[in-house]
Amino acid sequence: MNPIRDIVILCNNRMAFPAIQTLHSLGRLHTIAVPAENEDVKAFCSVFATKAGVNLIWMEKTKLNIQLQEILRISSLKYVFTMTFPWKIPGEIIEKHPDMFYNFHYGLLPEMRGADPVFESIRKQKQETGISVHVIEKEIDKGKIILKKTMPLHTDLTHGMLCTSLSYLASYILPELLTLLSMNDKGVLQDENLAAYYKKPTISDVSIQWEKQDSKSIQALVNACNPWNKGAYTQWNGLNIRLLEVSQTNSPLSSTKAPGTILEIDENKGLIIQCYNNTQLRINTVYTEEGFMSGHKLLAFGIKNGEQFASL
Repeated sequence: MNPIRDIVILCNNRMAFPAIQTLHSLGRLHTIAVPAENEDVKAFCSVFATKAGVNLIWMEKTKLNIQLQEILRISSLKYVFTMTFPWKIPGEIIEKHPDMFYNFHYGLLPEMRGADPVFESIRKQKQETGISVHVIEKEIDKGKIILKKTMPLHTDLTHGMLCTSLSYLASYILPELLTLLSMNDKGVLQDENLAAYYKKPTISDVSIQWEKQDSKSIQALVNACNPWNKGAYTQWNGLNIRLLEVSQTNSPLSSTKAPGTILEIDENKGLIIQCYNNTQLRINTVYTEEGFMSGHKLLAFGIKNGEQFASL
């Protein structure tokens, strides 16, 4: 079967890689377009495009309109898929080319609109997540949903692990999506009563609030920050520390200590911290400017039992 090569992917993240490979294997991939400043993604796409014989474009924000117009002149072009693409498709282009642009949103719509639905889904301890493929419209994440696939969200999944799972889910659903699009499926309107929009995480979003968060909430935040932020922020005696991997304690202690207080810190018992609502957490891995290390190795900085981590 001769390849059709009628699909362009605009991407900015490794999450697009399995879908790129699948579309090529289906004979549908014509072009990959990547922001010019993203060296990591450029490296993969350069090697892949050369081996696969597909077109490759380095996108520039100041030239976005011009470059999109060039893409739209591809004679065989049927669809443009965006996967974590950082720039908004201009409204005038969308209007002139209906049924052309579709976005892979790595979260469930309309409940998880915004810049990083993976982070928010983990942080908010959702029971499930998934991918929502929707029509691109002028307003971000509001287009009709063509296809939605869910998957369970386990409490031990980190941001990086979930990104990998979702990237393979995107690849898996491509045949079904292409069938729906070939049948001219117009999708389903999103329920605005369920909608929520989350902005890009700020420093306060990735900082632990010991006096407000119990052990499960902190574990969720830590997982949501691993690896992209090298963990969730806390502070001790002016030292910035990021918690990168934590776990629930097997035998909760009864303690009247204030949240953030160190209950145990030694090589055998590890590092155990008091959290809100009389819950405790074992800190397995931390990151400081000095490197990645086991929680109990903070002893080298002078941290002792009874001392307290501070909220930023």
